[in-house]
Amino acid sequence: MIRPRFSIDVIVPVYNAVHDLRRCVESVLKHTGGDYRLVLIDDASPDDSLRKYFDELKDLQLAHVELLANATNLGFTLTANRGMACARPSADVVLLNSDTIVTHDWLDALARCAASDARIGTITPFSNNAEICSLPRFCENNAWPPDRDASLMGQALRETAVPTYPDIPTGVGFCLYIRRALIDAIGAFDPAFGQGYGEENDFCMRAADAGFRNVLCDDAFVVHSGGSSFGDARAELAQRNMALLLSRHPRYLDLVGEYIDADPLRPLRVLSAARYRSLVEPLPGMLHVIHGHGGGTEYHVRALIASACTVFYQYLLIAVGDEWQLESHTADGIETYDFRRLPDESWSDFLGGLCARFGIELIHLHNISGCRDGLMSSLSESRVPYGYTVHDLNFACPTITFLNEKQAYCGGVTDSAVCRHCLALQPEFKHVDIESWRERHRALLARAAFIIAPSPWAGSMLRRYFPEHEIEIIPHASSEGMQRDDAVKSRLPCPDDGRPVVAVLGAIGPDKGSRRLESLVALTRARALNLRWVLIGYLDRGRVPSQSEDGVFTMHGPYDSRELAALLEHYKVRLVAYPSAGPETFSFTLSEAWAAGLPAVVPPIGALAERVRATGAGWIFDESEWPSEARMLDRIVSLLDEKHRGEYDAAAARARAGPQSTLESMVSETLAVYRRAKTDASIERSMSPIAIERCLAALHYAPWIMPDPKAIAEDESSLDAAPAASSDVVARFAQAALRIRHTLPGRMLYRIAPKSVVAALKARLAP
Repeated sequence: MIRPRFSIDVIVPVYNAVHDLRRCVESVLKHTGGDYRLVLIDDASPDDSLRKYFDELKDLQLAHVELLANATNLGFTLTANRGMACARPSADVVLLNSDTIVTHDWLDALARCAASDARIGTITPFSNNAEICSLPRFCENNAWPPDRDASLMGQALRETAVPTYPDIPTGVGFCLYIRRALIDAIGAFDPAFGQGYGEENDFCMRAADAGFRNVLCDDAFVVHSGGSSFGDARAELAQRNMALLLSRHPRYLDLVGEYIDADPLRPLRVLSAARYRSLVEPLPGMLHVIHGHGGGTEYHVRALIASACTVFYQYLLIAVGDEWQLESHTADGIETYDFRRLPDESWSDFLGGLCARFGIELIHLHNISGCRDGLMSSLSESRVPYGYTVHDLNFACPTITFLNEKQAYCGGVTDSAVCRHCLALQPEFKHVDIESWRERHRALLARAAFIIAPSPWAGSMLRRYFPEHEIEIIPHASSEGMQRDDAVKSRLPCPDDGRPVVAVLGAIGPDKGSRRLESLVALTRARALNLRWVLIGYLDRGRVPSQSEDGVFTMHGPYDSRELAALLEHYKVRLVAYPSAGPETFSFTLSEAWAAGLPAVVPPIGALAERVRATGAGWIFDESEWPSEARMLDRIVSLLDEKHRGEYDAAAARARAGPQSTLESMVSETLAVYRRAKTDASIERSMSPIAIERCLAALHYAPWIMPDPKAIAEDESSLDAAPAASSDVVARFAQAALRIRHTLPGRMLYRIAPKSVVAALKARLAP
């Protein structure tokens, strides 16, 4: 890497804290090269150990280290000014706190930033404790233990930076690079700020007024412990200097507040934090692929991700056409990247680039229908092993549900001629070549490192079409439930008249019996049966909660599965029915109904019948009942008749007591499959990572632009020309204090603002 040809003087004002200073000097000497000079200025420290340390440094006779001492205590502002005044005439200056630790390449990185644009006046690096330049958490002091290796964070920033050198509204004084041309243009810090606080903010505002930029060096990291040297004078200094700063720059707080609200550096922090995590704790990445949002598949995948994040770094890919949304799951939450395949980019390069960038070593396919051709193309050349879970049977049949042109279950026909004729009668599938369809999926499965099915029925049905593949049975397990943003919070009334209530659960389309449910409700009404129906979920014809005037049918609408037990109790449900037209491969709602102690009545097909038969926690419609809604209704009425109460109670007891797969067992079995897949894989991986610029774009990175200083000046003039009532001014100060209270200026303002006004504003903002 080329080192910019700059002369740089590093100025360190010193007051006591010799232990911090030792660490700072040692780090500078270790990690700094080129034409630099280290100038330490003792501001009349009363601590004798500091003078002894200065004597130690003198004895070393380091040519590029200069030691100065103030005769009397001048404070930070004047000491910094002395350092700038004694700097070499052609040298740029770095003001460095004595409680900092620099990392590899720090000064060269700052110099490269300065060399990128002659308009740059001040530069601040990232730090653990640097207000708006803090990471990983913004505007916080991210504690940095003394034994933590700072070089890894510096490495993470270098490896994830473009760099972009974005504008910031003000530099941060813990480590502030100042271009010599800026000092020549506007002078040093204003002595009016005395001991310190606010002098660098005033300086940066003056720099902007003079046409210079204040920027972040986004590929440099300096640790800042954040100790204070002001003691009891801190509150008084804060109050005095904030008032002085605002008198000169009335728009300053609004400028900083707007910047904090926008938080434009967040994508930079996200990328660097992810890389830092992988350097500190190297784990393989696991990529789960689904086709879209919602449904049992996503429910299962998110439960699996949440429970396996200590073994693999977990990523969820929602692949829809050229738009691939990648979620990175960590203990701190979920970060979402919106990637788009480039026009000339192969699918293999697209997937491979993501895997290389995020360290993905295993792919778990759950549903590929959102980008079938693209994923199949990329996986055919993939250097990363992958496996598949049979959430549905779309690999065997594009209808997924095996429903024919009459919306009746075909039974799982394998004869290609019969299937071709069936598909030709369905407009949505008439163009599908079923032989090619199955051959392509057979090839995909042939390269799979594992295949998992959630039920024996699902596994046997897949093997009916692809008998050459081995399948492991790992039943799905319910977690604590999956949150839905569109979940209906309110509950419709349920008459307390003793009528038994039958529930249908979930999003019900034709394959899950939407038309059959409508027929069952109509028959109930026509026969004037002592029965009510509730759909905890919604129909394909509408999602809005509704209730018929006669109370026979209630549709609750979308629900949070964590609330299902409470909803079943609210609606006084006695039986859960499945009027499905097609088969299910597992059914989370059946597990949830049983967990609530409710038996179920199910069709004689698929995993529903298999699970009820194995547990006795319900009933199966027979072959004469299932084709007819009238006979299905007769069976339901019979099951709820009091003369069959004993049979009902026995089934309910089996539902409550029946063994269900636990989340722990499901995760344990799945992780064992993953480990075998990784062990068996011996494919060389030499993929090119997707560019950092694309990662930033996927995080919607938009560097902040400093407003035109002339516009700021006009705003400030208008504030001066139209003074507000004193109560309005107090309120404005209090609002600003709350808004940016996590920053140094905000904390200073917070001390000034009347506490009664702040308390009133907090009460107003409270939920």
